[in-house]
Amino acid sequence: MAAGMLAVLPQGAGPAKSWNLSDITGNDDVALLSALVTQLAATECADPDRVVITGMSDGGDMAVFAACALPGRFRAVVTVAASIEPRVGCHRIRIVAIHGDADPVDPYRGKPGPPGYLATPPAATAIAAWAALDGCPTAATTRVAPHIALTTYPCGAQLVTVNGGGHTWPGGAPVNPTLGVTTSEYDATATILALV
Repeated sequence: MAAGMLAVLPQGAGPAKSWNLSDITGNDDVALLSALVTQLAATECADPDRVVITGMSDGGDMAVFAACALPGRFRAVVTVAASIEPRVGCHRIRIVAIHGDADPVDPYRGKPGPPGYLATPPAATAIAAWAALDGCPTAATTRVAPHIALTTYPCGAQLVTVNGGGHTWPGGAPVNPTLGVTTSEYDATATILALV
């Protein structure tokens, strides 16, 4: 409220609380998210030109899926602990991918997907594909904290690598230790707010 921002946290449906990325749940989650933005603009004075979509893990994949399916609907997309390449037909969009390189759930170096789900590409490969979509083939990497490296493309695509980071929200409260380390050296929420 103090920053003049509105945060809305929809939840995936069904027993697994998952998003429909591969037509397995039968839910039209893209339509839901589009209608949600329309409703927030109409009833909550949200600026439809300043909407950033974000998510963690499966929610990060859904954020990218929605950004691709709804061209021009979002100012930027931020993913945390998720790695996904642009789909055919995706348009240019500012993207920041934040990923721990010790993530035990969505490995930084990628993994094959279970039946019905997309494979997880390596984080560096995914962000390079987004940068290529934007026409930026080269990047510069800088270290901004002892365990934080930023790989930035001139077009705005960026990979934030959390060295030793787990399947967690950087800057958030620590979670179950089996999910790995939650860093305090980087604030994912602040990154989102800076893009609004």
